[in-house]
Formats: sequence, structure tokens, C-alpha cells
Amino acid sequence: MVRIAIVDDEERIRLGLGKLITQLGEQFQVVASYASALEMLAEIAKLQADLVITDIKMPNISGLDLMERAGAARPDLKFAVLSGFDDFDYARQSLRNGAIEYLLKPVDMPELKRLLERVGADIQKGRDSRQLRIEDRLKLLLLNDPADLPAQTMGEAAKELSMIPLLQESFAVFMAKGPSGIPSDKWAVMAGSPLRERFVLKRDERTTAVIVAIGGRDHANTTKELGQTLPMRLPAAYRGRIGCSDVHAGPQSLRQAYLEAERAIEFAWYSEGKVLFQSFDGVPKRTEPTAPLLLLDKSFREALSAGDYAKAGDALRKWAAEMTVQRPSWREWLDGCTALALLTTARAASHSTHEGSAVGGPMQLAGPEEFSNVQEYVRYFLEKMDKRLQELKESRQEHRVVETVKAYIHRHYTEEMELNRLAEEVFLTPSYLSKLFKTETGETLTDYHISVRIERAKELLKESLFLKTYEVGEKVGYFDPAYFNKIFKKVVGCTPKEYRERAR
Repeated sequence: MVRIAIVDDEERIRLGLGKLITQLGEQFQVVASYASALEMLAEIAKLQADLVITDIKMPNISGLDLMERAGAARPDLKFAVLSGFDDFDYARQSLRNGAIEYLLKPVDMPELKRLLERVGADIQKGRDSRQLRIEDRLKLLLLNDPADLPAQTMGEAAKELSMIPLLQESFAVFMAKGPSGIPSDKWAVMAGSPLRERFVLKRDERTTAVIVAIGGRDHANTTKELGQTLPMRLPAAYRGRIGCSDVHAGPQSLRQAYLEAERAIEFAWYSEGKVLFQSFDGVPKRTEPTAPLLLLDKSFREALSAGDYAKAGDALRKWAAEMTVQRPSWREWLDGCTALALLTTARAASHSTHEGSAVGGPMQLAGPEEFSNVQEYVRYFLEKMDKRLQELKESRQEHRVVETVKAYIHRHYTEEMELNRLAEEVFLTPSYLSKLFKTETGETLTDYHISVRIERAKELLKESLFLKTYEVGEKVGYFDPAYFNKIFKKVVGCTPKEYRERAR
């Protein structure tokens, strides 16, 4: 909306121009009308206008002098001059004094419309720029620890914010956080009367903070009353929590108010229900932080080390239940869950190193704030951990299968290898056994069988010198001397005879 003041010593001009402006639409509003420059200057401090349309030729103080005096007191005002004289000197002088337009009487409606629309666009651009600047300053003080900010930066931001009406009185911070955010425009009807000053900040897709003015006429329960009406106004599909800080004053308190609202949300996160409001004054004060790993029974580590993954899963559930009772912060939840995930990752690495199996790498965990309530988060975390424990269990079982197959081959290496027979030994299908063995050892069953035969042949060539090379081949299962020579050379790099001579 463009707010306009008219200054002209002729009443019919004032009334006529006001009527024309009214006809141009509701976005243009005449907020004041003066018969002289003196009248306007007397009210300059309280004048709520964006544009002043003034006559040039007026008694005592001309429109040009008015522009100079009013402009000095109120640099934010824009001026357009109105004259019945088609005089270039007047136009030039008015433009020098800062007028944005020179209008001739009688005013042309299209020309007036273009002027007001241009002023409206400039005003909106300025408001948007100022809004963005204020938003940047608010985010700076809300989202950062003062100790992490240069003192000069914080001081400048606080000084600038102290000039906005919202922070010239007491305020509270409301915050909504959940899997889906609340559109900023919805807050216009969620935080009380439209006359109440507020500023909406969207931190991310799931988090919205609203700074709400708390005036001298408000009472001690105002913030609770505002907050308790919010759940009833939220979209039915919204799933999240709303928190509110205590009442604060001054830009330097923004960070503390933000942390209080966030802590209130964390506390509400433990409660049942789709949407729940919590004020900070209802959150029990904690004397010391929760130590997640101290709540973990040593049976988890013992079960993990022993490979008793069912017992480890039970210990995890007991731990999650105890954490829920303690109601730690989201940061403490994530730290605890990350530490437990690292324990299983270390166990998986141990499997890969000592048993040749490959279990998943580091576990990526979402933060608790991405879930509607503690039940959803615990369910998510336990599902991730159950999957990892199952992988460890299967890895251990598969390792035993491979060791069984290896032992069988060592006992029967002189025989032709029958895949079906091997699969029967470990109760697997031939195709799955082949794939598992290759995954676990990096070589095929056939290659492993050959390597066992050749290793035994090398031993015989060195230790049983009375045996001819073809007899060595027969003892390890190769009854065709030429084929034995070919396989041996392929694996060792030389013929059996050459190997024996080098070994002497």
C-alpha cells in the first residue's frame, strides 16, 4: 500500500485529487490532507506517509521550500510537485529538490496512476530490502553463539535491530519444528492479533521461528495462550512440535530466547499426540546433562564381542527405553546413537579384517529433529541397528560356511571337486555357495582347490625326492603328467622339475 499526503491551499484541488487517488484502487490511500506547508510541517514527526503531493505556489512557504524542510526532517519521504503553470524552471527546480515527478493541473488520471504505481514499486523494493537486512541480522543473533561472533559484528547488529518496533519492547520466540514446515504466511493468523508485531524466520524446511512482541498490556500467561491456540490453527497434515521461550527484552537476548524455544520443543517431542505446544517455563530445569553411554549396560559390549547379536539387540532396546525416560536433548540422543553405531562399525571392521567378510561401512544417522516424536526416532534407530547386527550375524555364519568348505577341500583335495557335494555339506544351493565363497575369499572354489593341490605338490617335490614328478602329480590328483606340468607352471611360474631343482 502507498500512503499519500496532499498539500494544496485550494480545497477543491485537495478533494479532487483525493477522489482520483481513491478511484485508482485500495492499494493507494490518502492518509493526510493539508491546506498549507505549515500544517504539514507541524505534524511531520508523526506523519505516516510514503509520498507527499504538494502544490508549488502556496502562501508563506512554497512547495519547493516544503520539500527542503520536510526532506531534512524525514529523508524517507518521496515528493511529487503539482502546479498550474507549465514552467520548465519550476519543474527543474523541483527535481533538483528531490521531486520524483512534476504534475500539471488538471491532473491527468493515467499520468497519476503511473506515478503512484512507480512509487509503490519503489516502496515495496525498499521494504523488501529492509526486510531481508533485518532477517539477516535476526538470524545472525538467533542462530549463533555470541562467543563465536566478533564483538563489533554483534554490536552493530544489535544496534540496528534495537531500532525496529518489534524489539523496542518485550518479546518471546515461538518455534515450530517437524518433518514438514509451516508456510510463513500461515503464521500471520497463528500468533495472535494482526496488530501484534511479529517477524517470521524460516530456518530450514522443517523449522520456523517467530519473534512475537509482548506489550505492556499483556499478562503473564499471554505466551501460553498464544501458543495453545496454534495447534488448533495448524494444517491437519502437520506433524511436529511447537515451543515458546520465556519473555525477553533487547536484541542481545535473542539467542537465549531461541535456545529456550528449541529446548521446549525437545521436551514436547517426548509427549504423545500429533501436535503439542510447550512453553519453556514448563520444562524441568536440568542440573547436569545426560551421559548416554553411562546408561548403556556393559552387556551390550560383551554381547557384541561374543557375537551374541540377539542379546546385543535386547541391550539396545533397554538403553533406548532408559534414554526416553531421561528425556535428553537431541544433541545427546545423536551423540549416544552415533557412539553405538561406531561400536558396531568397529565390530564390522573386525569381521572384515579377521574373518574376510565385508559388512557395511560407517552408519549414517539422521538427527532426532527430523522425526515427529521420540517413538519414531527410536524405531528408526533400532531398525538401523538391527539391520547391522543381522549383517554381523550373517557374516559370522557365512564365515563358518566358508571355513567348513575349505576344511572339506583340504581333506579331499586329491578327489575331483563336485560342487553339488560341497553344497550338500553346508546345506546351501551350489550357485549361492559359489557366490558366497568368491565374495568371502576373493577366489573361486576351483581356484582354491587347485591352490591346495599345488601347495601339497610343492611340499612333496621338496621333501620326497624319491618320487618322480609325474608320481607327485598323481598323489595330488593329477593323473595326466602333461596337464600337471601345465597347471603347475601356470600357478608357480615354472615346471615341477625346475621347481625341485631350485629348491635343492
